[in-house]
Amino acid sequence: MYLSDRDLNYAVEGGDLIVKPPPTQFGPSGIDLRLDRIDEAKVWSAEMHLASLKGMGIETPYVEFDGFDYQQFAERYAVPVPTLDKGSPEKHKVYRDGDRVIVCPGGFFLWQTKEEVGTPTDRPRYICFINGKSTRARLGLVIHLTAPTIEAGWWGKITLEIANFGPFNLALKEDDAIAQIVVASISSPPANKKEVRGIPVAQASVTAEAPKGRRKKKAE
Repeated sequence: MYLSDRDLNYAVEGGDLIVKPPPTQFGPSGIDLRLDRIDEAKVWSAEMHLASLKGMGIETPYVEFDGFDYQQFAERYAVPVPTLDKGSPEKHKVYRDGDRVIVCPGGFFLWQTKEEVGTPTDRPRYICFINGKSTRARLGLVIHLTAPTIEAGWWGKITLEIANFGPFNLALKEDDAIAQIVVASISSPPANKKEVRGIPVAQASVTAEAPKGRRKKKAE
């Protein structure tokens, strides 16, 4: 069962749904999520990745998922969004223009939410899902490509996988509400917590870092 605005408010007030800072308003069945500071936006550096492979004698670039460690990979190759190279404007499909990030057709990058969202690790009652906003989607802006689920018992800032599949350059900036969460109840609290390589509870950055001093409990 999905929660209405009334039940979302009750869940936040009762501590069963984590939204920090608390929302100032609720949609009929969802809560808007805003983009964090522009310095938190990151693009992948394929050049750095290629250089590291060549250093190992590998000529064809690839990413292998057997034993893949996202946090380690992101710390190496997720870099701040570059400013536009006016001498070679076609070089960047994602670039920074003042306080905005411009996403050209075919561009892809990562940007986290300003809000920490999710459910308590102890006996969670809900599961959350990330959705894009339809008006943005109609221009080709795709949010959170293939992993919309926030598992029960996980919370933190959400890293949004943002792509432009449309024909226009799109401008995004801090506090833009380009996504929302919807929340559903689960039949009972999960019996098990997965102890697998994944994204840590209390994720605080695109590179999956948790705040210093917090033990990193893993969740997919």
